[in-house]
Amino acid sequence: MTQKSPPSFKKSDLSSGKLAEIMADRMLSKQSYRDTFWKAFASKKKKAPANFLDQFEKLYGFQPPEEILEWENVRFAYEQIMYNVNDIWNMIDHEGGLQIDEESEDEDYDPDYRAVSFQKFLLKKSQSPEEQVNSILGSYQGLMFLLTGVAHFGSDGGGDSCWINMLPHAEGSAEVHRYNHEVGELEDEPFFSIAHFIASNWSSEEDDYDDYDEEDEDEEGASEERIESLLGDKVLKQYEAEAQKKYDKRPFYTKSLDLFERSAWLLGHSYGDPAYAYAEKLASAPKFKDWEAEKKFLDKSHPLAAYWILAHYFMKNEKACREACAAAKKLSGKILPAIAKSILSLLDGKSDSLGKVKAKKLQELRNQTFKNCDISQIEPENRKLLEEATGLSGKKKIASGDLKKRIQKGEDPLSLMEEFSEDVETHDFLLKEIGKKDPKFSKLVEQYFKERTDSTYNEWPYKKEDLDLRLSLPISAAFRQGLNYDVENKKAYAGIIKTLGKFDDQNAMNAFRDAVRKLKQDDKRLEEVVGCLLQSEHEDALSIWTEAAWKFFETLDGALEKKKKVQDEGPNLNNIFTVFSYLQQALNERLLVGDEESGKLANKVLTYRKNLSIFGIALGYAFAVSAKLGFKENLEYIRIYLEMGSQIKGSGRDSYLEFNQLVNLSEGAIAWAVLEPETAKSGLRELFEKAEKHSSPGISIDLLACYLSGLLFLEPDREEWIQFAHRILGNRGEEYRAYGPIRAVGKAKIQALKNHLYYHVYADPSPMVDYTWTYIEHAARIAWTLIEGKELPAFDDDDEYANRLSKNPKELPAAILKPEKYSIQHVFQNIREKKYVNPEVIKIGGPWLEESLRFSCDEYRYGGNYDRWEAMKALFIQGESAIPVYAGILDLPYAASDWKLYCLQFLRFVEKEGKQWARVLQMEEDTIVQIVNSNPPEWAAWGDLLAAKLFLLKGKDSFETILKLIKRRLSYTDPHSYTSSSTEEALASRLPSILPWFGREGDNTLERLWKESKKESEGWYILDSAARKNPEIVLSELPELGEEGIELEQRINGGEYGPRFWIQLGSKEAKFGIEEFHLHSILENSRAESSLDSSLLKKDSQKILSDLWKMAQILGYKVSKKKSKKKR
Repeated sequence: MTQKSPPSFKKSDLSSGKLAEIMADRMLSKQSYRDTFWKAFASKKKKAPANFLDQFEKLYGFQPPEEILEWENVRFAYEQIMYNVNDIWNMIDHEGGLQIDEESEDEDYDPDYRAVSFQKFLLKKSQSPEEQVNSILGSYQGLMFLLTGVAHFGSDGGGDSCWINMLPHAEGSAEVHRYNHEVGELEDEPFFSIAHFIASNWSSEEDDYDDYDEEDEDEEGASEERIESLLGDKVLKQYEAEAQKKYDKRPFYTKSLDLFERSAWLLGHSYGDPAYAYAEKLASAPKFKDWEAEKKFLDKSHPLAAYWILAHYFMKNEKACREACAAAKKLSGKILPAIAKSILSLLDGKSDSLGKVKAKKLQELRNQTFKNCDISQIEPENRKLLEEATGLSGKKKIASGDLKKRIQKGEDPLSLMEEFSEDVETHDFLLKEIGKKDPKFSKLVEQYFKERTDSTYNEWPYKKEDLDLRLSLPISAAFRQGLNYDVENKKAYAGIIKTLGKFDDQNAMNAFRDAVRKLKQDDKRLEEVVGCLLQSEHEDALSIWTEAAWKFFETLDGALEKKKKVQDEGPNLNNIFTVFSYLQQALNERLLVGDEESGKLANKVLTYRKNLSIFGIALGYAFAVSAKLGFKENLEYIRIYLEMGSQIKGSGRDSYLEFNQLVNLSEGAIAWAVLEPETAKSGLRELFEKAEKHSSPGISIDLLACYLSGLLFLEPDREEWIQFAHRILGNRGEEYRAYGPIRAVGKAKIQALKNHLYYHVYADPSPMVDYTWTYIEHAARIAWTLIEGKELPAFDDDDEYANRLSKNPKELPAAILKPEKYSIQHVFQNIREKKYVNPEVIKIGGPWLEESLRFSCDEYRYGGNYDRWEAMKALFIQGESAIPVYAGILDLPYAASDWKLYCLQFLRFVEKEGKQWARVLQMEEDTIVQIVNSNPPEWAAWGDLLAAKLFLLKGKDSFETILKLIKRRLSYTDPHSYTSSSTEEALASRLPSILPWFGREGDNTLERLWKESKKESEGWYILDSAARKNPEIVLSELPELGEEGIELEQRINGGEYGPRFWIQLGSKEAKFGIEEFHLHSILENSRAESSLDSSLLKKDSQKILSDLWKMAQILGYKVSKKKSKKKR
């Protein structure tokens, strides 16, 4: 169905009434798309019932805008063309919102990609209003609708979403709001209608999809003509100006953005999961006086009534809550009166839950919310209770008038602080009084008031000498008072924890002891409190620290509950960095003290048999303490744990052990070796052999490293263990499995392995995100000190990134060997950026790269490998002198297959392709065979050319020699996993593909090699790809070369995309090149080009070009199909 006449638009059309026309005009730029759209629109399929808006009003008490009904009637048409529309926003209901609408599943598209429908807000068959109340109160989307009137409408590719205002509108418009997922807030003013949203975000003048469609159509025929939008910018701007004026005049309770700002703190309370940093948002929530001013509007706004019901309930304003409920029960609709009834039942003790949230949890939430409220938000009769909850009552205070009189009499402000040692308000006044006579101190006090409301990570002042002892008591008192609030509340004064740590006096200790006793185990303040205690030199610090360690056990249930919640949710942006207990660090460090109290803690840890992961590395430290103090009674526990470790299963071939597992198993192995060396020797050997057979290579090597820790300690001179330890400690990919062997090297003082420690000390001296490596560094430093009797110096960060050093590039190569002073990544980076070419770079950088990659096949954790890549690129600019380095890495038995692949690719471009073709074209059989047998570095990456020329010379008699090249390339592959870029490397792509040229023998060999390869391994994929190519096994003769010559091409991976090799053959020249090769931008503009030596063509151009033509066929080149370029 084609729209009969083109529409003409006026500004009122953007309010409501013309949504379908505006969607077709702005979203669709081809007539065929519009025909599809209008045909679907004419269908009765999925149309909303005529009384949809009335049904909605009966349930919720208000009628949504007419534009909502328009959307319901156009959404099926949108579904039919959504894949032809630029996906700026997708109005798709992935989750179904409050409830998944019950539609038939017989559509010809994925049911997960239904256009969003607001019919889900209506009751299902047999569903009661009470069940819908639970659905609304039990989800974020439900609360967003209840408190702000918005419903989820769509999302963009970046993760943001858009929401529709369902509240009544005088012109039938449904406003659309943007929601920033990074901060979890509605932001900016809305689009004033759905039509305005469509017109503002889409324009048929810019449709990326058309370009792709036209490319396809160019090959078949003329492209379809573009239809331009008829809705002009002038009309759009006129509408926006008028709508903005009307919007500005509307009352706040009709604006979703205003309603969101005041209710954001409450989005989560009713289902037991308060909003992130709700205490901070609560500070800007309406006051009690606002309630008194707004209650007369409750009959005009259901969201306003809903807000005050829930806000008063959780703020414990019971009298006001009952008043709000009474008003809500009189409102139209079924949902809000039902919510009021539920809340009144809770207040009257007739109900013990709100939805799925039980009374105990509700009481916790109410208490938590109440104590975080400002006194101005609480009804007058409850304000004394708030003072008690926040610790303000019962303290020795002084009235402000009396305080001023005593100051006027000349009393010392510092003495008054001591007298009223807990009165923060008095302290603040006295600090200002002192500042009146001391301008420098006044500025410090002003800064203090600002800094104390910052986050727990705040550090002030930066220099300890800037502290003023007069601030010690007031800062301690402020922090202790703030312990009654949640950490996000500005009154928590969380920004001065590190300040207390710098004071490190009795006031600080008093504050820290209170924090340990009062705060929950997952309160972020404890992280900094424990950190300060660990650095403290105060005599009380150890006792407080010990108290924190024991409290870990008291609060274990809370930590386990939080862990279960995170596991049930699955990983998301809100929980990926969740810490279940900040007290764990106190336990870990207290165990390391190794005294009698540590022994008691260790024995307590080892009473647990379940949920061991919650203890992290404390389990391993408990093993270490048991070994140190000779607790043989714990030996059976240790043995069982080590045996359980050998049974760990991975989720895939790239699985590996977590850091806490590595520490615990390593410490367990060493503890067994210390406590009972006779049984440990055979027991650990048995576990070692069992680990060798583990099906997951990553878990296998990790387990081997752990058990090796004990074996090394027992037999430090055994060559078998020394050699394997070289493999573990010689890995330069920052693998955490080095922890245990490092501990063993130090305890057994193994000189043969000492040099590895230097790398581990300085491998990551300035971590940015993951601080796990600091444990490895610490262990390596201790081991070095045990062996050498002196400590290694701290990392010198004076010129960490070698910026000053790079001003004299001659000094850069030597800096590669100074990890204690420079980031080696940045040394290589400076060499590359300065384009510094010198033999010293190869002399020093070559061995560095070789050592870095020597054991890289054992790496399973993700690593950026930034230092290695910079080394690869710095060597690349040195030219052909880098060839032996790259080629040498191919021969390292434990170097990773992907790095061997990269070395082959670097070798391919470090010298000109044309030069290698010229050399091969002149070779005879003997020369080629000699090169294949000796495998010199300069030919390591050119086996495909050698094979093609040898086949051209000897035909099927070249089989064995070419098979040797194929097997050599397959020997570089990973037997366990596959990297997608394998078939983008020339040798991997071309060499196996030559086998079909040998007829049945070649086919059989290809099949045999494929069967011998482990399924889904790198070699398996390479051979499988070769078998699928099905080349034409006929060598055609060189055709006549015209003026333009012939271009041959090959997508090296056999597909339509990826690196494109090409050869241009002309009567007087031959060129070779590659395009779209993007590996770390080693090629300028991702392409390279070279020519055949012209003197070669002058000798016998016909033979040279003929051989080149035939070799190209053997390698898989085909004549290029040039496409005419069209104008975009």
